[in-house]
Amino acid sequence: MLKFLKSNLFFFLLLTIVVFSLYGKSIFFDFTYHDDDLLIENQVPFLSDVTNVPKLFIISCYFNRDNIYYRPVLNLSFLIETCIFGFDKKIYHLTNIILFILTLYLMYVFLVKFNLNQTILKFILLLIAVHPIFTSTVVWIPARNDTLLAIFIFLSFIFFIRYLKDNSTKNLVVYILFWTFALFTKETALLMILLFPLFVYCLNYRITKKEIIRNILIIVPIILLYLYLRNISTNKLNFNNYLANCCQYLENMILGLIVYIDRFINPLNTNILLYKIQLNLREIFNAIIVCFLLIYIFYRKFIDRKLLLFLVIWFVLCLFTTFLLPDYVYLNHRIIISIFSAVVIIYYITGILLIKFPNLKKYLLILWCVCFVLFSYISFLQQDKYKDRNVYWNKAFSEASAYHAFAYMLSRRYLEENNLQKSKELLLEAISLSDNRYLSDLALIYYREGNMDKAEELYNEAIDYGINKAQCYRNLSVIYLKRDNDINKAMEYAKQAVQEEPYDNEYKKYLKILESKKNED
Repeated sequence: MLKFLKSNLFFFLLLTIVVFSLYGKSIFFDFTYHDDDLLIENQVPFLSDVTNVPKLFIISCYFNRDNIYYRPVLNLSFLIETCIFGFDKKIYHLTNIILFILTLYLMYVFLVKFNLNQTILKFILLLIAVHPIFTSTVVWIPARNDTLLAIFIFLSFIFFIRYLKDNSTKNLVVYILFWTFALFTKETALLMILLFPLFVYCLNYRITKKEIIRNILIIVPIILLYLYLRNISTNKLNFNNYLANCCQYLENMILGLIVYIDRFINPLNTNILLYKIQLNLREIFNAIIVCFLLIYIFYRKFIDRKLLLFLVIWFVLCLFTTFLLPDYVYLNHRIIISIFSAVVIIYYITGILLIKFPNLKKYLLILWCVCFVLFSYISFLQQDKYKDRNVYWNKAFSEASAYHAFAYMLSRRYLEENNLQKSKELLLEAISLSDNRYLSDLALIYYREGNMDKAEELYNEAIDYGINKAQCYRNLSVIYLKRDNDINKAMEYAKQAVQEEPYDNEYKKYLKILESKKNED
């Protein structure tokens, strides 16, 4: 392993130079205030305390129990940075760049295990490094969750291959450990466990029944522990809802796969996200071409058929869980781990062309140079969309005005400027697009207008919908204190807020203030 690292040190340094040259300016970007504020800025007191590490595994990604997202490793990465460097936005951006480089390098290490030509792989991965589809992966801080997942999955497979070759307990433990890290990074890893036996079958490895049982006896308790911790940390998954909306999720998947294929083929399409997609002829045409190409490769056996099967399943399975939302948004960074399949297929197509048409070598090199420059230029411009929240939200709103979150964020900007009427108009639009998701924010506007009765009504309605319950309880407490001077009722709601979010110090401080006020009275 050490010998391999030394022999490929130049490629690692070159990859690092390329990525830093392209994305280095993003280190000085502000937050977009699209989740990065909720995950980091609003949680600085919590993230600054290293003793809170165990608590990360019993609370949801957004530090409350009102959502289904369980991402302890993502939050752990923010905690480590905050504890060591304090609240420094440059550090979070720098870490994203480093993680992206590690992802690409570990993808390369994994690909080498397939006995592929290293020179061709290096050229392909340098193109991947500058491809515009991965701009958000680097410059949008919350996107690091998928790079972390990719890092742990690639490490897991690297050691899984070593385990298959020597059956050593050490490599067994290490590959399962990295898969466990992946599992606590994103639930996608739970499905990806299916790729390990598929890998054994498709690449003609051998494993004994004894070793299979040994793996199962280790993996099953980890899955049960994960499910238990997830269950006590987040809202319970509604499986009946998944069954009822399976047609919607299937549509999401088909549309999503077509969109991701098109964005990879067509780098000029650089929207921040896509929402409520209406496919155009180009996107459909690109998808059809890719399907026919895969069928042709399969029929002509240009790639081992079992390997091609593995690659296709890898691509779909790595994206599968992202489609299980009725209100689906297509974000580019989610494809970072799936792109492994595309790299292998591009490798084989390149190899076939070079074997059949040796004179194409110089033309392929020219094409590579043109793509490298073009991709780099587009990515360099594209990242500026993420430099601060004003640029980000204005650009995103112009690209996908039907997405409720954009109307909501613009309403927040107007609220900061104390333009309550404009903020209310945008919030009403956001609520109409999102099935009442922003009722608590609308309640805040009525509160600031002095209409506390209407604010109370909306806060209670939001609680019934399960929306921002802790915040609603806290604000109801303020209403009862300010409007009715009812300290007992105020304390009752403040306690409910703390109960909903027991790790939020602000709610605890507010409750202590009320307790002190009551004692004084």
